[in-house]
Amino acid sequence: MKALTLPLFYLLSLLFCGQAYSADEVILSVAAKGCCNNADKMEYSRAQLQALPQASVTTTTPWTKGSHVYRGVLLKTVLDTLGVTADKIKVMAQNDYFAVIPRQDVEKYPVLLAIEEDGKALTLRNKGPVWVIYPLSDHPELNIEQYHSLMVWQVLKLEGM
Repeated sequence: MKALTLPLFYLLSLLFCGQAYSADEVILSVAAKGCCNNADKMEYSRAQLQALPQASVTTTTPWTKGSHVYRGVLLKTVLDTLGVTADKIKVMAQNDYFAVIPRQDVEKYPVLLAIEEDGKALTLRNKGPVWVIYPLSDHPELNIEQYHSLMVWQVLKLEGM
């Protein structure tokens, strides 16, 4: 009977806590012409994203209660690291939703590819594994629908345009 307890607990935890990602499972793909040492594509696991310089943004969002600390890598850091020079970045989510982020936003604001909220990994259930976070609390001019629509969650892919 004990042999069934642990697997059952694991399955139930996935149901109630969201999908857990292994450290080496690909959670984000980036594609752009001429990027990535001319491979035109790079895939990141959670561990690879964590190995990049980390940043955090403390902000409220229209979808959460109160202020939260989001941690991950700045979108600018990913684009610069890979040599992506595109003027627009198409951000695609698991459910086929997408938004196009202007490069000037990335240069002007600390737009974050969040993988944690309040020190806990983002999962599919809580808008992860990657969620685009704009610093709404630090820049009230961003706290409008135009920018809310750019805060894509369950991000799978970035594409230079």
